Amino acid sequence: MADSQAPEVEALALRWVFGFNKDVIGGVHSLTDDYRTAIFYVASHNGVIYDTVNKTQKLLQGHANTISSCCVSEDKRWIVTADVGPDPMLVVWDSYTALAVKTIARPHASGVQAMDISTDGKQIVTLSREAGGGEAQVISIWHWMTDADGPAMSAEVSVGDFQRTVRFAPDDGAQLISNGAKRVVFWAVDEEGLQFYSPPVSQRDAKQPVGDFTLSLLLPGTSRAISATTDGDVVLWDRVVLPEVSSTDRRAAKVVRMHPDSSLNYMVVVDEFIVTAGADGHVRFFDFEFRVVAWFEDLDAGPIASLSFARAKPGARYAEQTAAAGTLKCPDFIVGTLNALIIGCSAALFDELDESARRGALLVQGNDAPVHGLALHPSLPRFAICGYSGTLQLWDYDERRILLMRLFDRLLCSALAFDPKGKYLAAGFTNGALRVLNGMTLEEVTSFRASKAVLTKVGFSHDLTYMATADGDRCVAIFKWAPKDDDDAKPKEWVYVGKHNSHFKRIADLQFGVSDDGQPELVSVGDDRSLVVYDLSRSSVTGGIVLRSSVKIEQLGVPTACMWHRHGGVCGLDLSVLVATDQFKFRLFEPRSKAVRSTLLAPAHGGPITALALVPPEPGAPEGAPRLLAYATHDKVAGLVQLPLDGSPQRTMGAIVHAGHISALGLSWDGQWLITAGGADLCIHMTKVEPGGLRVPIDEDASPVDPFLELLEGGPDGAFVQEIVDYFYYAQLRSQGEDTKLPRTISGAVPLTELANLMRALGFYPSEKDVEYLLHEAAHMTYHETGELADHIGFDDFIRLYVNHRPVFGVGKEHIEQAFQTLSTMAAEDGGLGDGTLSREQLLYALENLGEALSREDLEQCIKALTGKADAEEVFAEVGGASEFAEGVLGFEETRADDAANGHSLNK
Repeated sequence: MADSQAPEVEALALRWVFGFNKDVIGGVHSLTDDYRTAIFYVASHNGVIYDTVNKTQKLLQGHANTISSCCVSEDKRWIVTADVGPDPMLVVWDSYTALAVKTIARPHASGVQAMDISTDGKQIVTLSREAGGGEAQVISIWHWMTDADGPAMSAEVSVGDFQRTVRFAPDDGAQLISNGAKRVVFWAVDEEGLQFYSPPVSQRDAKQPVGDFTLSLLLPGTSRAISATTDGDVVLWDRVVLPEVSSTDRRAAKVVRMHPDSSLNYMVVVDEFIVTAGADGHVRFFDFEFRVVAWFEDLDAGPIASLSFARAKPGARYAEQTAAAGTLKCPDFIVGTLNALIIGCSAALFDELDESARRGALLVQGNDAPVHGLALHPSLPRFAICGYSGTLQLWDYDERRILLMRLFDRLLCSALAFDPKGKYLAAGFTNGALRVLNGMTLEEVTSFRASKAVLTKVGFSHDLTYMATADGDRCVAIFKWAPKDDDDAKPKEWVYVGKHNSHFKRIADLQFGVSDDGQPELVSVGDDRSLVVYDLSRSSVTGGIVLRSSVKIEQLGVPTACMWHRHGGVCGLDLSVLVATDQFKFRLFEPRSKAVRSTLLAPAHGGPITALALVPPEPGAPEGAPRLLAYATHDKVAGLVQLPLDGSPQRTMGAIVHAGHISALGLSWDGQWLITAGGADLCIHMTKVEPGGLRVPIDEDASPVDPFLELLEGGPDGAFVQEIVDYFYYAQLRSQGEDTKLPRTISGAVPLTELANLMRALGFYPSEKDVEYLLHEAAHMTYHETGELADHIGFDDFIRLYVNHRPVFGVGKEHIEQAFQTLSTMAAEDGGLGDGTLSREQLLYALENLGEALSREDLEQCIKALTGKADAEEVFAEVGGASEFAEGVLGFEETRADDAANGHSLNK
C-alpha cells in the first residue's frame, strides 16, 4: 500500500540573497509608506523586498532568467518584474504578500528591455529586447488587471534607433515617451491604437553637441518633456505652433547643463521637483524652470543607477513647503549605485554641516564584480568571497553582515579555501600568486608565487599538513606544513614542495581525501579524461612531486568534478573517488587499483555537474541517518542526491538557484545551508537544506527496480521492457548452447559472458573499455556480502546496470559529423583535405589502427552484417562524408539536428 504523504518541505529553499543586479537601471525602488520601511531590488532571477528596520527579506521567486527590468506602482502596492532569455516572463507581484498576482508568459519573444507602470497602476508598457534576425522592436501596453493574456495594443518601433527606456506621463496614462541613444519617441493612445512622433535633434538646433540619450520623462501639468544625456545635459522638449506641423508635436527647445562632465543616468519627478542622479554620484533637485533647489554631493557611493522616493503624502506640496521653510522638504529616498551599494537618504541630510553625516545610511552592500571564490568556515557561520573587484569579504551569514574586508592592490582573486580547522584562509589570484591569510583577521601569514597562470583551485588536507593548487597551465602545486629545509630545529611553516604538469588539458577539479590509515590523499581530474593520484608521502622539496598513478578513465565523457567518497551501497564502504562527467554519469574509481567500482546515472536536472560536496550531518542527527550529496551544474541548477548512490532519479532533486553560471558552491559546517555564488550575477544565495524534502514516498508493493523501469521507453508495462525480458530469457538459453538436446534450465540469471551481447541487442553498444567496466562492476555487485565474485547476473541487477550504463543521449547526426571532422583533421596532416570527408584508404586506416582498432576480418564481418556485402573496400568506396556513412553503412535514416540535440537517436 502506498504512503501518499508527499514531502511537506522543499529540499532546497532559498532564504537569503546577498547582493543585487547593480547594472539594472532603475532596479532599486523604495517601498516605504505609512506602514513599513522597506526597499525592493532585483537580484539575479529573484526580486527582493528588504525590510530595513527588521532586517528581513521576502523573496519573489518565479523567473528562470535574469531579471532585466522592474517597476513599482506609485502607491507601492504593485511590483512588476520581467526577464530576458529562453521563455521570458513578466510577473506582477503584490508587494505586501510577496505573491504573484499575474504572470504573462513570453510578453516578447526575446524578453523585456524596459517597462513602466501607469500612475493608477492599471497599465503596463513594455519594450521588447533587441533580437537578432532583423526583427523589429515592439512596444506593447497591457491592461493587466483584466483576464486577457495578450497586450491591449502593440506597435512596431520604426524610428531606426533601438529604444532603451519608456515612461508613462505621470498625469495621463494615454501619453508615453521612450528613447534610444539618438532618438526620442512620443507615443499617444487613441481609438486606432498607438500613434507616435519622433522629432529630430541636431547639433545645429541645440547649438551644441548632444550626447546619447539615457532616460526621458514627461513633466506633469505641462506640455514639456525632458531627456537626459551621457554629457550630463537635459534636452527640453516643448510643443511648438508652426504652420507646417501639428500643435501637439514637440521640438527640442533648449539644452540645459545639469551634471557637468558626467553622464546623467536617472531622473524622477517628485511633486514639482525634477530629481537627477548621475555618474558623478550626485543627486540634485531642480524646479520645473531648471533652477537648482538642493544637492547631495557627499554620498561617496559611486555612480548612481537608480533613484526612488518613499510614497508621497497625499496632497503634499513639497515645492511649496520647501519655498516656505527655506530648506528642502521631500520624502525619504534611496539610491542604488554601480559600486553595488544601496544608500538611504533623507531631506535632513542637506542641512548637515558634517560632511560624513551627509553620506546617508548604507542599507545594502553587494558585489561590484563577478564572484569567483567562495569558502565556508568549518565551524563558524561565516563565508568568505572574492572576485575580480580586488576585494575579499568575510561575512557572518547568521547575522547577514560583513565582518571584515580586505583590498588587494592590483590583484584579482580567483579561488578561496578555508583549512579544516578554520585557522587559515588560502586565496589564489589570477597572476598565479597564493596568499595564506589568518582565517579570523585576514592578516597575511605567508605568500607564494609558484605559478604565472591563474589559480583555479586551492585546498587543504584534513590534517593541515598539505595545501595544493591547480592553475591555468594545467599544473598542480603542493605545499607542506613542515620545518624549512627539513631542519627539525626550525619552526614549522608553509613550504613549497613543487609542482607537476599533471594534465595536458584544463584541470577540472582537485580534491584532498583521507586514506584508510588516516593519511592525506590528493587527486585531480581534467579535460584530458585523466584521473591523477599524487603520492604525497614520497613527494619532497628535493625529489619533487611523485605521482602514484595517472590513468585515462573515460573514452567519450569528460570529467567535470570529483570528490573522495566512501560508497555505501552494493559496493561496501571502501574509499573511492567519485567522478562526475559531462555524459551525466557518476563513476566510482578505486584510487589504488584504478578499477571502476560503479557507473551510475547522475542528476540531469541541469547541465553536467561541476561541483560536488558531501553535506555534513545535522547536529544531533542519529547514527546512520541518510546522508546527502550536494552538487552544482555550470548553469542555474544546484541540487541534492540521497546516499547511497544507486542512479535512481527518485533520490535526486535540482532547483534553479541562479539565473546563469554558478561559479562556486559551499556547505555550512552544520549542513543546514547550501551557499552558492552566481559569478556574473553578482549574487550569493543562501539556501536551506531540508533532508526530509528528498524523502521518497514508501510503496510496500513497489520493487527496488521500479524507478529504473520507469526510465525505459514505455515504462514498466511497455513493449521495450517485454523485449528486454525476451532477450534475457534467450541469453539464458544461448548460454546453454543453441543446439543442445539437454533439458533447458531457466535460473533467472545470465552468465556475465553474455552481458555485452545482451547490452548490444538492446541498442547500447559499449566499447571494449565499457565492457571491461561492466564486467568488473557486475562481478563485484555482491562481493562485500559474499566475499566471492559473481559469474551470473539477475534480471533486476541487469536492469539497473543497463539503465546506469547506457548513454543518456543517443548518437545523433552531429556526433557522426564531429567524428568525421576529427578524423579528417588528423588526415589533413598527411595530405588530407580536412573538410570533414575521408577517402576509402583514410577511413579503413582509422578503423583498423585508431582507438579500439578492428582487424580486417572483424571489420568485414561488421560490414556484412550491416550491408550484406563482404568487401569493406567496395562499401567504403562510396563513402565520403558523415551522411553517406550514416545512411549507406549504418543504415540510419536522416534525422533533424534538433532531435539529436534533445537526445533522440538516429532511426535505423
